[in-house]
Amino acid sequence: MITLLAGEVLSALGDHQQQIKALRQGEFFAQNKTITVFEEQRTIPYYAIRNEGSFEALFDPVPYLFGLIDSVFEQCSIDVEQRARCGLFIGSASNDLSLSVPLGESIKQRQTLSIENQRVGNGQYAERLSQHFGLSDLSLTYNTACTSSSNAILDAATMLESQMVDYALVVGIETFAEHSIEGFVSMQLLAAESSKPFDASRDGLLLGESLSVVLMSRSDVKPSPWHFLGGDSRCETHSVTGVNPDGSGIAKVIGKALDNALVSAQDISAIKAHGTASYLSDLAEINGMKSIFSTPPPFFSLKPYIGHTLGSCGTSELVLMMNTIDEGFIPQTPNFSSIDPQVSWSPTEESIPCDQGVFLINCFGFGGNNNAFVIEKKAL
Repeated sequence: MITLLAGEVLSALGDHQQQIKALRQGEFFAQNKTITVFEEQRTIPYYAIRNEGSFEALFDPVPYLFGLIDSVFEQCSIDVEQRARCGLFIGSASNDLSLSVPLGESIKQRQTLSIENQRVGNGQYAERLSQHFGLSDLSLTYNTACTSSSNAILDAATMLESQMVDYALVVGIETFAEHSIEGFVSMQLLAAESSKPFDASRDGLLLGESLSVVLMSRSDVKPSPWHFLGGDSRCETHSVTGVNPDGSGIAKVIGKALDNALVSAQDISAIKAHGTASYLSDLAEINGMKSIFSTPPPFFSLKPYIGHTLGSCGTSELVLMMNTIDEGFIPQTPNFSSIDPQVSWSPTEESIPCDQGVFLINCFGFGGNNNAFVIEKKAL
């Protein structure tokens, strides 16, 4: 059986204790950020990483990742020999800022800019992390928009099950990227003030930064109360930007994930929804879940707490959810106040006591890449 051993996340919620306090009380820490979008100054709500001292990871998040990975290795007592049997799986939507930023600038300025020979990106991050920690040669990177790090989790589980490696380190990376914000502005997908998943008055998503790591293994190698039971990933071609609002693509991937995990809809204790707060995305997710669940289990969105962290949301939200269950509760969904008649289901409005169970994790990516997986916590 695949085990989930430990995880760490650096986001707008701050350190571990700050995360738990905020999630228990329904608090969040968005701030205003002024940027230039298409030669126009705009101020938007944004979830920047909250960290002691300054955070300047635009071009180099690796030193911060060193700290997160050191923490999970220390928690699990992973020695040098065990690290050599650990594969690396990195997911990020901002794949290579060292190229995308100057290319974007050259388009805006209508002239060719020189690009420094100092590339950064998923492959370079992977090389530095592998060398620093002495990891296995197995290293894979993922760039499937919002499902990047959750696809990395699915592949890590497959590699562990096939015994290609004994440990898997899954990393999610998303830092400030002007071109990402410009894209969402151009599609009019950003909220005016706040993220309100599933609410009748939802008006779009808010972006956020996050660095996150999850360490996985097998029960014969290192046991854990947390288990990965199974999942599924597939694409739909309804449009170039997203899923079918009727939820058919989402229903298909959730149904297959439950089948692969050998559980039924009735076994699910709660759902970590994707919950972007964009109108069509939330509608599609609810319609998809209605095809699977006759009565909804408790479901919640974590994006009002940390923003939509794009490629990092799979690992970041997984870690935050596991932390809340370890602390004995399912978090509330902030900013929900009125039921959308088209949706008719409401997310958690208060925290719910829960310290174990079977949980569905939804992630649906821009462009129509969808995945879902099932995890379980039970006493050792």
